[in-house]
Amino acid sequence: MANPFSNKKKIRGWKRKIKQIEQWKQRHIDLDLEQLSFNNRNYVKIWIDPFYRLTRRNPPMWFSRLILEAMIEIYQSWFLQIKRLNEPFYLKIWLYNPNFIQSQIVIAFREYINYYDNTFDTSNEVKAFPSEWYGSIAGLEQFKWLLAIDSNKYWLSELKEDIPLGFKTAKGVEVIKNKAYKCDTLTLNYGEDTVYSVKVGDVWIGEII
Repeated sequence: MANPFSNKKKIRGWKRKIKQIEQWKQRHIDLDLEQLSFNNRNYVKIWIDPFYRLTRRNPPMWFSRLILEAMIEIYQSWFLQIKRLNEPFYLKIWLYNPNFIQSQIVIAFREYINYYDNTFDTSNEVKAFPSEWYGSIAGLEQFKWLLAIDSNKYWLSELKEDIPLGFKTAKGVEVIKNKAYKCDTLTLNYGEDTVYSVKVGDVWIGEII
């Protein structure tokens, strides 16, 4: 299956796009403590055009390294600011592979400190963080990384509805079921339903300890 985030179209104006990274970093490097105190959580995604649009695409690796460098600077700034509050907090980088453009920095505390604990399934694969992909980015060595699963969720009720509508075929639904690394049957307000989890990549969850 083709990667929906693959970078196929030629992009021009790279100097301007490099400046966009710096502008994006400066917009978010100061943690909005007032907003955080109100919502108890916040996040920053890679809102950099033309990669983060309705149809998303991954930047080339050299550009991804520049983005990750900026993400680490934002993280470090947030880390110093939240530490001054002397309260427990959740602050992590979610680094997606191969769907890098989905990566983000996430922070939470107080009532929402455990809000993201079950966002991802932990991977059983044994492999080291691919630091060689990102080169010698300042600050990267400070992070401890946990490997999790990037997955798509498919509800059986929705899959069945999609067949007569022509969005899915019976064969396609069986492919999804067979690809799923787990399925869970849940009791909901409309009855029982089953959700199939299909792995589409990795998520490296990083934090400074």
